[in-house]
Amino acid sequence: MTDNPGLASVSNLPSVTGRKEDTWAVQTDIAGLRYARGTDEPPRLRLLNVKYSPNLGDGLIAECLERAAIALGAGNDTWSVDLAGRKRYGEASAGRAQILLALDRMPKTLRHRIIRPLLAAQARRKWRPHYADGLKGATGAAIGGGNLISDLDLNFPTKLTFAVAELERLSLPFVIYATGVTLGWTSQGTSMLREAFSSSLLRKVFMRDHQSKVLWDQRFGESLGIEARIVRDPGLLASDFFPRSSQSSERRSPVAGIGVTSHLAIRYHTNSAPDPAYLRDWYIELVRSFVSKGFQTVVFTNGSPEDVSYLEQLRPYLAAAGGAAVTFQQPRTPKELCAVISGLDVLIAHRLHAIIAAYSYGVPALGLSWDRKLRFFLMSVSRENWLCDLEKTTAQSAVELACRTAAEGICEKRRKQVLWETWEGVSQLLEAVAGPSSHAKQFEWGREDVETSAMHS
Repeated sequence: MTDNPGLASVSNLPSVTGRKEDTWAVQTDIAGLRYARGTDEPPRLRLLNVKYSPNLGDGLIAECLERAAIALGAGNDTWSVDLAGRKRYGEASAGRAQILLALDRMPKTLRHRIIRPLLAAQARRKWRPHYADGLKGATGAAIGGGNLISDLDLNFPTKLTFAVAELERLSLPFVIYATGVTLGWTSQGTSMLREAFSSSLLRKVFMRDHQSKVLWDQRFGESLGIEARIVRDPGLLASDFFPRSSQSSERRSPVAGIGVTSHLAIRYHTNSAPDPAYLRDWYIELVRSFVSKGFQTVVFTNGSPEDVSYLEQLRPYLAAAGGAAVTFQQPRTPKELCAVISGLDVLIAHRLHAIIAAYSYGVPALGLSWDRKLRFFLMSVSRENWLCDLEKTTAQSAVELACRTAAEGICEKRRKQVLWETWEGVSQLLEAVAGPSSHAKQFEWGREDVETSAMHS
């Protein structure tokens, strides 16, 4: 396990109380970033995102952004409004895996013909009333993070159009924050979002990586006159808000984590996907190879139903390959996901926010290439060498790479810099939505204990 001396002691750092029963200690030194408004009311923000998506990575983004905003001076009644109308974790659509399988088998034109009218009806019946209720009492809003600027079956263009309409009805200033922009746009999806984002209430746009900035500027920014800035993904603050697993200090053997992703999820989000039988055998051999090198092995998913279902199918094969040295975890909340990941010595996974959480805790990870956003993140933290294509890399070779990165660890100085940049971005969000504060201190750039940023690479 890579040590995190910068986070070892929090006795001299500020404690921040959030909504309801939440209490946490901010472990990064954020002095100089606090947003002070004097005697004015603190900004009451609503974060429009997909917090309660079955993929817990989305919940991790939302919870970290909520807590960071409050820590920096937003009102304690700052919270997320789920764009799909969900209100709790585990509120996934029944039969999601079966729906994905059916959609995967449909021609794209037929899929669009079926899905788009359903989305429009759902928006009017459920989503917009949910937005109206969630935005009550707010003074500003942020749309993000996650891959929200995308056009898969007009899903997000529909949701964001109705969300912005509600923001306009309430005259709430808003920003787009820490989002990703995808490829594969239709003319209708582009037109919908250009119209929505032409709102005079849109203050600034912040993208989570350089490539998303380029895509935003080309597709939307030039026509709207709003160039995007780059900020870090809020999920990087996981280690500031969720305690490290206590089990990591109690064990004797090293622990490897394997984040399982279904072939259905891979195929639905990318043009190429491994053959199902190949992917199954690859995971089996991955477990066998880790165990042969003396690792206890934890197998888990980020929570998407298609991944959970797929892991249940794999479970007897993986258990046979690893014996008593393999265990299975199914996190139900971002906190539980972080408890699994923070207790590892090394991780291999596809899912972006499994890799992001690992980086936050200083856990070395080997990413499995499938979605361009994973590569872009690893590039932004100078770890692009720790990305492999499982169709071109044997499981044994992947384990060798994992052992190498575990031995090398993560540069602690660089990691602290990345977390600082993440906090600085949230501070920019507050200033953009609520206006500059006459009492706010300047950001502490040029400190001796951090390196020059590489986030724009």
